[in-house]
Amino acid sequence: MKMNAEMLNSLRAIGQGGVVVHLTTCSSKGVPNTVGERFFSAFGDEHLVIADMFAQKTKVNLNENPFGVITVAHPVKGRYWAFRGPCMIIMWGEDENFDFHGAKAGDVLREWGDWASKDPPSEVPPDIRPPAVCQRGVITLKVDEAYSWKPDISGEKLL
Repeated sequence: MKMNAEMLNSLRAIGQGGVVVHLTTCSSKGVPNTVGERFFSAFGDEHLVIADMFAQKTKVNLNENPFGVITVAHPVKGRYWAFRGPCMIIMWGEDENFDFHGAKAGDVLREWGDWASKDPPSEVPPDIRPPAVCQRGVITLKVDEAYSWKPDISGEKLL
């Protein structure tokens, strides 16, 4: 499902009150896990990508149940979105021709496999900034559905 222009244009608002992003996955037994992420973007118009900074429970959950939900909040701009779809971690060493719902592993890793050098975490205060940012791969979600979670229209299907 293709994201609309407003969604695509707003997904890279890092810093200065930018996007708050959370990825939620569930184990095969339905136990949820949510991680907050700073390194986040669209890949093309049908995929969302997040840097995998050793999100171990996320990896376990995606191995058991390969679906996720990425929620985006930017209240100042009125953006409250939840994107749902198949999700996996494309890791370094994956066959570059592996196709995940239209996203080639090699293309994803070349563009987003070294996020910290492309988009350094400069807005993170030095006292809490990690001395080195280590990235194992790229969490990739194919957008199949999008919903609003804005209070007055929560649950309304957008895509």
